Amino acid sequence: MPERFGKPSNIVLLIKMGDFPKKFLYIPIYFLVEVRKMADLPIAAVVRIAKKNGAERVGSDAAEALVVKAEKYIAQLTKEANKLAEHAGRKTIKKEDVDLASKSN
Repeated sequence: MPERFGKPSNIVLLIKMGDFPKKFLYIPIYFLVEVRKMADLPIAAVVRIAKKNGAERVGSDAAEALVVKAEKYIAQLTKEANKLAEHAGRKTIKKEDVDLASKSN
């Protein structure tokens, strides 16, 4: 299962199997529910970037993987740039913070 999907959960559905005098028969049925986290980056934009860089075609699973990896890289880069900005006594991340953070990776 791709990384961007959450952990599957079980949902129990009880079905009444028939009318019985003062008694009902219930059978639990389990469904696997896939919980998906919405990506912040649009998949189409990531596919466009891949095509501009030589990819002739990009499969949907590859596009999702690219989005996940890109989001992780941006998050890690932002954390490092934020540390540099805080070290300089600022709350705002500047271009130089991002440049320094990308060099350290």
